[in-house]
Amino acid sequence: MIKKKYIQNKTESDPKDPSLLASELGLKFNKPSYLEIAFIHSSFRNENPEYKEDNERLEFLGDSVLGLVVAKYLYRTNPSASEGELSRKKATLVSTAMLNGLSEKLGLTSYVLLGKGEGQGGAQKKLGANLFESLVGAIYLDQGMEAAEKFILEHLIEYIKNSDKVKEATDYKSILQEICQKKFRLLPSYRLIKETGPDHEKTFYVSVSIRDKHSAEGKGKNKKFAEQDAAKQLLKALKIKV
Repeated sequence: MIKKKYIQNKTESDPKDPSLLASELGLKFNKPSYLEIAFIHSSFRNENPEYKEDNERLEFLGDSVLGLVVAKYLYRTNPSASEGELSRKKATLVSTAMLNGLSEKLGLTSYVLLGKGEGQGGAQKKLGANLFESLVGAIYLDQGMEAAEKFILEHLIEYIKNSDKVKEATDYKSILQEICQKKFRLLPSYRLIKETGPDHEKTFYVSVSIRDKHSAEGKGKNKKFAEQDAAKQLLKALKIKV
């Protein structure tokens, strides 16, 4: 059992005990330490060396479990969907925006131990999503795949069904990445080619390539949009329907 230490954060005067969350969600851990580690951020462990573990490994594990469960769910519920359609749906369901929304609904960030300098900043944009993944990893280690699958389907899938904010905006980069990992066992490489136009109305041009054998170019009002367009063009060149 980990000796808990709570610090001030932005949502409560002190983070809540994760065991309260487990009770609210109907979870009973055989090893409560898994649950506790799921809510120890690396920034907190760095400032408190007596803590030997943080949630990054659980997050890594939970990400894989989540991906498998969602892929299985989509395969079963979309019998006529193509590989591209399934990849697109999966990318939406496991996106940072989706998991952040679910994490907010469950109130996960009110249980996390954060370092003093982590209350704000860009890294915290993924905090909720990361916590959901680490919690999934903790459930999997403690109770196995069946329990983890039940938790994911009960909360993520139901959240999606009942959310008015869910929009299946196609994430071409995620689709291309998943296909590249499966078919080529590597990640696509993006490169900024040039920027044109005045500062207030720039156009960015980006190239994407796979092993220098397949490539395409895209453009957009910022680098992010240009990368999405490049990924879209490469998917078209590879004759992959999305």
